[in-house]
Amino acid sequence: MKKLMLAAFFAALIGGAPGLKADQGTTAAAFLKLATGPRVIAMGENFTGLADDANAVRYNAAGTAYLDEGEATLMHAIWIEDIFYDDLAAAFPMKNIGTVGTEIFYLNAGNFDGYDAAGNSTGQFSAGALSATLSFARKIVDSVSFGLAAKYLSESIDGQSSTGFAVDLSTLYKTPIKGLSAGINVANLGPAMGYSQAFTLPVNVRFGAAYSAAKDINVVCDYTQPIETAGVFGIGGEYGYRDFLVVRGGFKFQGGFDYNQVEEGYGPSAAAGLTLGMGLKYGKFGFDYAYAPQGFLGDTHRFALNFKF
Repeated sequence: MKKLMLAAFFAALIGGAPGLKADQGTTAAAFLKLATGPRVIAMGENFTGLADDANAVRYNAAGTAYLDEGEATLMHAIWIEDIFYDDLAAAFPMKNIGTVGTEIFYLNAGNFDGYDAAGNSTGQFSAGALSATLSFARKIVDSVSFGLAAKYLSESIDGQSSTGFAVDLSTLYKTPIKGLSAGINVANLGPAMGYSQAFTLPVNVRFGAAYSAAKDINVVCDYTQPIETAGVFGIGGEYGYRDFLVVRGGFKFQGGFDYNQVEEGYGPSAAAGLTLGMGLKYGKFGFDYAYAPQGFLGDTHRFALNFKF
């Protein structure tokens, strides 16, 4: 009965998702679209069906219900131009209760030159964004878990700010086939936010599957449907060597193959890309790195320190 109720709930929720539409580039809190977790990014941002570490707080909180010990990851991202962002995610399993998770995200968009209506310089101003997330996950039965994440959102530019909130709903299913799991995450459900005018949040729905062929071999694939662009299909994986070195790769496809395509009609819905990365492990500690090219915008790099407790 629990499985049936959960399936009916998500069927109703996802069935209504196609009705949520927004024109490209018109959603608020665009920083919510930025990927976190070098491990996840290196595998092409495909993690919904795996969700087996602290990064699951963002990608599928339901996955944290299966963690046996506490985990935390601290990431720094070198993004385009002088923009950078940082992310801290952690999960705390509580026996017979569930798993509590948290994530704190901070974006610094750098400084900009300001001008008045007459074109006169008004000096520089800055812009940034912040989100704070609290999640909870619990097994409904041994093979099915449910997750809920609540987010506080804040954006600021030139002394003005806008705040809002959102929730994510997720589930993870451990199939009868050993090593095969599947997940769903519906992210950024909440009221519109903005400055002088409010805009819809960047809602997206993720469907994912993962197959753990062995202890150190994972294959993952996701289909992501954003509210404002074409859907994205991705595939990736990782291979671990002697519980020390991990190599990762991923690919995401959104309608085209060339990031540098510039003819009329080009946009995010025509982009696709390859991602690469690696990880190092030593006891309860780890280091992850991800490389993700952005075509003519340049290359991006993410680094993270991980530990279990």
